[in-house]
Formats: sequence, C-alpha cells, structure tokens
Amino acid sequence: MRPWLLLVSLALVACRTKKDAPSSGTQAQLDSINARLNKAAQGMNSGGGHQYGPPTGKIRIANLAEMNGQPIGPVDLYDVNRLDSTSVPMIKNLAYGQVSDWVSPRAGDNYQGSPSQLYLYQAGRKTGTSPYGTNIDNSGFQAADQMTIALGPSSLGIGYPAIVEAGKRMPPWMDTSRTVPAGQGLLVTLQANVSMPDSLPLLYLMIDGACPLARNFASTIPTSVGSEVHFAVAPGTHTLGIVTSPRGHGLLNCNGKTPVPGSTSTVNVAAGQRYIVFVYGMPSDGLKTSSASW
Repeated sequence: MRPWLLLVSLALVACRTKKDAPSSGTQAQLDSINARLNKAAQGMNSGGGHQYGPPTGKIRIANLAEMNGQPIGPVDLYDVNRLDSTSVPMIKNLAYGQVSDWVSPRAGDNYQGSPSQLYLYQAGRKTGTSPYGTNIDNSGFQAADQMTIALGPSSLGIGYPAIVEAGKRMPPWMDTSRTVPAGQGLLVTLQANVSMPDSLPLLYLMIDGACPLARNFASTIPTSVGSEVHFAVAPGTHTLGIVTSPRGHGLLNCNGKTPVPGSTSTVNVAAGQRYIVFVYGMPSDGLKTSSASW
C-alpha cells in the first residue's frame, strides 16, 4: 500500500469512536471503498509487472547474422520492448548458427488482441543501440502465424528474411507450391545473406555432389530476400554444400566443382516431410549450410 493510502486508512480508524461508529450500510460502503483502494495500491506496487495478451503465433529464429564481417554473437529475444527487472527473454542466448525452439510471443502491455512482437538484444543485456532493442518484424504476429525468421547480414545492419509457413501473410497458392511429392521429402531454401549481394559471388546449393539447376525447374539462385527454392529428394541422409562462381558467371552444372570448405552439412530426410535449408555466412569467414525440419 502506498504511504498516503496507509495514512488515509489510519485517519479513518483514528477518527472513529464508539459514539460515531458507522451504521451497517455506511460500513459496507467504507469496506467497498477500502477494497478498491487496496486493489489500486496492489496494482501500483506491482513492480512494473507487464500485462500481456494471450500467446500469439508460432515463431522461431535462426541466428545467422553478421555485422562488420563478424558473427554478431549470442542474442536474447523478448516479447516486450520496455525491459525491466521482471522481463525474461522468450529466446535466450541464441548463438550464431543456432535455430531456436518455437515460441509464441504475447501482445504488449495493455494491448490484448493486438499483434505480438519479438525484440532483439545482445545476450545478457537489456539495453542497446540499433539494431538492438528493435523489433524484428514490423507487421507483428497474428494468432495463426507460423514463421521461421533468419537474422542475416544487411547493408542496414541486420536483415530478417523469413519463410512464412502458415497465417494471413502466406499467399493462397504458396502451400500448394510446397506440396511434397509422394515418397519423397522437400528441401526449401532460406538464404540469410542475400541482402548483401554486392559482397557475394553467385551461390549454388550442392546436394550429394550435384547442383540441380534451372533446366530441372529449380533455380538455385534466389532472386530476392527470403525467396524460396524447392528441391524434392529421396528419403535418407543427404550431404549439402555451397558451390560459388564469380558474379555474372553462372554454372550449367557442378561437375568437377568442390564445395566451399566448411559449407557442408547433412540432413536426414523422411518421406512426406519438409525441411528448411539455411544458407548463410560471408566469403570473409566462410559460407555455411544447416537445416531444420518443420
């Protein structure tokens, strides 16, 4: 209880005598007033606790970002932007190259029903200059949204290419285009570093020592941030890698080409399942691949 509320209550008690004790009706009114004052005092003494809307959407984050040619290091993500001692990250200490578990961020203080957000901070810090302290999605997340968002290098600091897996942002035809062929699995690429094209060669995804190219109806050169390229593959373990060529010089195939050192990874594919293949890194510190099922 606030000091002034305590003084008011004490004054009411001190001024009462047996002679002027209130009637039962007056006492009920006083009890009601005191109850409301106590409730207000509890709210004022809540330590800045946040009032959230319900969990909204299903979001996961891949930390693939670099700044000044170096990985940004581990990050925390919160669903509130005014941090205090009660604030706990929804995604904690997410290291470079890691993909988070799914989280459902909540709408901000006193805005129940509004879109939710995720705010980016360096791990262990609750303050920071841009891009830290900012939200990673300008639109906010709705109830039916499911998204995988990559933190990637950008000429503006950090970019946020994403794959929308469900929700209002996904065009009606998109899910049809991701149909998994019978008896196979589907690889869907998400290139995190495409927002800095001037510093990159042309990138090709190598699968088991070959590069499926445009004549097979799957171009391996994304045309925009977050663009998708789909590869149908047989169930089993597949080796992924990156092959490059100088900008402006495409490849007809990968015959005789060797993947960029450090770029290879494996993915275990099950029939009927989709997988996101992350392409990230910079030529200065090595291009890389990794994958996650969805």
